[in-house]
Amino acid sequence: MRIAVDARPLAAPLTGIGRYTNSLLKHLTRTDHEWFLYSDRPLTTAVPSGNNITVRSGSAQGGSPGSLRWAQWEYVKWSKQDAIDTFWSPRHHLPLLLPDHIRKVVTIHDLVWKRYPETMQRKNYWLEKLLMGPSIKKADQVICVSSFTRQEVGRYFPTAAASKCYVIHEGAAQPEKIAELPPGKISSPYLLFVGTLEPRKNLSRLLQAYARKANQLPDLIIVGGQGWGELQLTELVDKLQLADRVKLLGFVSEADLHRLYQKAHCLLMPSLYEGFGLPALEAMQYEVPVLYSKETSLVEVVGEGGIGVDADSIESIANGLVDIEKHSNRTRLSAKAGMQALRFSWNIAAEQTLKVLTG
Repeated sequence: MRIAVDARPLAAPLTGIGRYTNSLLKHLTRTDHEWFLYSDRPLTTAVPSGNNITVRSGSAQGGSPGSLRWAQWEYVKWSKQDAIDTFWSPRHHLPLLLPDHIRKVVTIHDLVWKRYPETMQRKNYWLEKLLMGPSIKKADQVICVSSFTRQEVGRYFPTAAASKCYVIHEGAAQPEKIAELPPGKISSPYLLFVGTLEPRKNLSRLLQAYARKANQLPDLIIVGGQGWGELQLTELVDKLQLADRVKLLGFVSEADLHRLYQKAHCLLMPSLYEGFGLPALEAMQYEVPVLYSKETSLVEVVGEGGIGVDADSIESIANGLVDIEKHSNRTRLSAKAGMQALRFSWNIAAEQTLKVLTG
């Protein structure tokens, strides 16, 4: 088959959807199918090479409007030129003018725009509002990255969920045992946060909770590229008098991220909303327990490998930090985290995804 993929997540520094797309393509492109990777601009992430892989990139300008034009019109032209059998979007939105004879598959990661619109940039909110519903309706099959996300799709788009939603969990690459930490002033033990710095990650409450119990806890390391709308973290850290206890590393390489996972005491994800929560799974591969929000998909992903908290309660997060850091709790949870991580695999995810793509 000839399968086209919306590869725009690989044209920027990799965040959650980019890592999802990249990880699956590493497995999918090893098959005998022909793969066409479409992007509105040149890819910045290295992709597999081979006679069965074609990359097409545009020259979009003007941010979201320019990207939208390429995805909604140019992708359709390319799909016709390349005689595509299946078009897969791993990022919520399909080109809505694709011909009926092309099989259409879309992956839905979350419905933040429905549940927490105030945590999104307005342009992204309106893109989701404009395109997600029609994309789900247009799709022949919908991939949901968790049962939680499938329930969300069923809640807001019940007709689609009843007939064409498939749950395919994300995976994580095999962990690499790396002895040293990344260069810089970092020493173990420490607590770790990983994620784009944006409102739904709940960093303000997390830092306030940490400040209450800092004398009982190791240092806190925060990893993630700047998103939008979040409190200026440096100012908040200074206000809470945590400058000597909290390190803001920004965006780090994949290798450094896994070094940080390996040495962390626990991963902190008290997010307001998560459709899957890939950092939790990546950390658990190293037997790192997770502090997570009980109202998200993380219940499904973490299982017994961590401690759930009320994301709206600073007190609940603070108490959870102390509980998970207790040696006896951390030792018990670490073993369970490692066992839970074994349930997820990119290889299995790719096999299941390919079945959906090929019908």
